[in-house]
Amino acid sequence: MDPIEPHPPIVFDESGAPVSALFGDVFRSRSGARAEAREVFVEGCSLPQRWRALHRPEAGVARPFAVLELGFGAGLNFLETLAAWRDAAPAGQRLHFVSIEAHPLTREDLARVHEALGADAAAAARLRARWPLALPGMHAIEFDEARVELHLCLGDASRMLRRLRMAADAIFLDGFAPDRNPQMWDEATMRAIARIARPGAPFATWTAASAVRDALVAAGFEVERVAGHGGKRHRLRGCYAPRWRGFPAPPAPPQWPSKDVLVVGAGLAGAAAAAGFARRGWNVQVVDAQARPASGGSGQPLAADHLHLSIDDNVLARLTRAGLSARGAPADAATPPPEGKLVLDADDEQSQRRISMLSALGFPEAFARHLDSDEASELAGVALPRGALWLPGAHVEDPHGLVRRWLACDAITLRSETRIERLEQGDEGWRAFDANGRIVAQAAIVVLANAGDALRLGATSSIRMRAMSGQSTWLPRDCLPGLRRAVSGLAWAAPAGDRILVGATFEAGDAVEFSAQADTSNVRRLARMLAPPASAQSTADHWARAARGASIGVRWACSDRIALVGEMPDETAAHDDAERLVRDARRPLPRATGLYGAFGFGARGVLWACLAARCLPALADGSPAPIESDLLRAIDPARFLRRRLRSRA
Repeated sequence: MDPIEPHPPIVFDESGAPVSALFGDVFRSRSGARAEAREVFVEGCSLPQRWRALHRPEAGVARPFAVLELGFGAGLNFLETLAAWRDAAPAGQRLHFVSIEAHPLTREDLARVHEALGADAAAAARLRARWPLALPGMHAIEFDEARVELHLCLGDASRMLRRLRMAADAIFLDGFAPDRNPQMWDEATMRAIARIARPGAPFATWTAASAVRDALVAAGFEVERVAGHGGKRHRLRGCYAPRWRGFPAPPAPPQWPSKDVLVVGAGLAGAAAAAGFARRGWNVQVVDAQARPASGGSGQPLAADHLHLSIDDNVLARLTRAGLSARGAPADAATPPPEGKLVLDADDEQSQRRISMLSALGFPEAFARHLDSDEASELAGVALPRGALWLPGAHVEDPHGLVRRWLACDAITLRSETRIERLEQGDEGWRAFDANGRIVAQAAIVVLANAGDALRLGATSSIRMRAMSGQSTWLPRDCLPGLRRAVSGLAWAAPAGDRILVGATFEAGDAVEFSAQADTSNVRRLARMLAPPASAQSTADHWARAARGASIGVRWACSDRIALVGEMPDETAAHDDAERLVRDARRPLPRATGLYGAFGFGARGVLWACLAARCLPALADGSPAPIESDLLRAIDPARFLRRRLRSRA
């Protein structure tokens, strides 16, 4: 994705109105910003009346309501929509506000604009407190205990619209003036909006430009011109009502027989998924075969956020960045702030490549920065032989503590030492049976978060995963007495009280017995990474004598290093319809309705788990996806089935 160009500093005209130096236009009407947002957009789309007409079904999950906005600016439309929602929306409803912004303001400029325009102080402060870094992609900010979610999409509107997976119930068109910012208002943009608009979805905008009217009509919108706000002669409003549609309408939200979810597995994946569903109002049962949560591959003493960066900002890089963004939402008072991580350069050539990469990506230094050896050593607390990539937002945290916090919710019940032998789908959802044929649990939805065993319960043979045995090692603190934050490269190490955790091996196989060779391998790689070449061997020998096994577990990983998160495929139905599926690549693959997966996390358990906690509830209740559609396809558990069908064509 292209780098984000933050908006230049705000200036104010003689009337005190904030002005964009980039577009030469005011951010809001000079005759009352809040009144304009309420009259033109909130009332222009009849939102309070529509919300009052909503009702919560007696069974199932209430359908979320989604607003799409082009041009977030300072967020006045969102803040006024939030205020109106609090007044008019029925209990239990959820609001998703999806807004696209190519040039985000800084937090400081947001504060200046909010004060100048008289924005609601508490809501505006909440917005600024969670304001994301200027990184391309989607960022979530929650309000009102997750009943309202702002999806802030940073990037070019035409590109972001193609990647949104949502169904818009209302549309706000609030870009800068069409003659100053024509790409925001052209016919291609309106057609892209039409693809994700529900039939009858209203739109509103402050402009009455004839070119905008023509573009809307060409895209299938009914348009009327009405009196403008604050002395402005006219503005446009209307709804999406095409005479014919050349593409399918957004699907209706899934209807489930109950609000019950069964999560199989209580590791990082299962606990995060359970917490994600519980925050959306679902009742969650978690069943695990082990005696306690976070056993197996999730049982390491510490887990680090292993971000991937690439000069082309590829899918893996974008996904790990999305996982880090999801990790910070919702804010958890019990979660300490990130201490960051240093990724050491292997040599001078890699150092230059990383410097060039960061220059090309244009990421803010608060996300990633390259340091020379002196700067990196100062941060690490120990002498480093080379420079490093500094990732300030990366966490290193105890997985057991994370899992405990995620499962500590009244809506979640945990049943340990219970192995699910088989699943059976019926009219009322899914039933889970143990080895004796007894029903263990019943739920409308099942999430398979049980690593390698997910393939058995999911009845899938297209997915190829490998078991990877990982052993970490303890070193006494005096081996690296000054180390104060995580360092990685050939190995990774992090302080843990009076010890240093070093890890971890990542070897094919499912061995779960401690090996002295694994400890030796860990400390030798660490010594080659940190010690001068002349003393690396002697340092490794010294550390090896003090090393002790810390933990061992099996992690399952896909060949493409990308997790499996989403609805599971129905392979039997797919093979029965293989000829048509191969002939028409746009034909959707059959799915096992209500059966979802969250597994294959490999060495990035925390990042993938946080991403799954966001994505799975959105897929289940039909709300806007928290990541772009191409990223959803990349983590789709059915991706391997599509490849198998093509290879057999």
